[in-house]
Amino acid sequence: MPSSASLDKTPKRPPGSGQRQHILAVALSLMAQHGVDGTSMRDLAAATGLNVASLYHYFPSKGDLLVAVLEEHGFVDNLASAAPPTLSHDPTTGLADLLTDILLSMLEVEDFVRLMLGEVMRGDATAHAVGVDLFAATQTSLERWLDEARPGLCDPESRPAAARMLRAMMVGVFVEHMAGVLNDDGGDPAEVFRQRAREAAALFEGNRPPD
Repeated sequence: MPSSASLDKTPKRPPGSGQRQHILAVALSLMAQHGVDGTSMRDLAAATGLNVASLYHYFPSKGDLLVAVLEEHGFVDNLASAAPPTLSHDPTTGLADLLTDILLSMLEVEDFVRLMLGEVMRGDATAHAVGVDLFAATQTSLERWLDEARPGLCDPESRPAAARMLRAMMVGVFVEHMAGVLNDDGGDPAEVFRQRAREAAALFEGNRPPD
C-alpha cells in the first residue's frame, strides 16, 4: 500500500477535469512508483478519493486500466500505423540540440517512462508492444534526421548503426537518471542531459568532448 508520502506525490485533480482523466493521472503516478502489480484498486481508490466500486465502473480490471493509461498517451489505438516522432530538420539545429530536446521530452513524461520500463521488465505484453513501436519510431526518425539534416555526418550505409548508437545512448542516460546515478551532487538532471548530449555530439562529429 502506498505510504502517505507516496500519496502526496499523486497529481491533484485540476478544476473542471473529468473523473476518468483524474483517475488515469493518479493511476499513472502510482503505477510508475509501484508497478501495475503493486498498485491495487483499493490503493487507487484511496488516492483518488473514490470507492472501489466507482473505479470498477470505469475500469473493469487493472489490465483495462493499464490499457486506458496507454490510450491516454496515444500509444494503443493503432500501434502499427503510429507516426514516428517529428525531429527538427532545421539545418541550424545541431546534433547536441536534437539529443537534448529528446532527453528533455523524456523527462517531461518520466512517470510514463518509468511505468513502461517496469511493465516491460515484468513481461507485460501490451507494454512490450508499445515499447517496440516507440523504439522503431525513434530509430526511423533518427535515420531520417541523419539523412536529411546531417547527410555529411556519416555514410548512408552507416546511418542505421549511428541511429542505434544515439538511441542507446539516450536510453542509457535516462536509465542512469531513473536509477539515481546520473550525477553525484543531486543537480538538475536537465543540465546533465545537456552536457551528455554535447559530449555525444562531439564524439560523433569528431570533435573533442567539452569539459
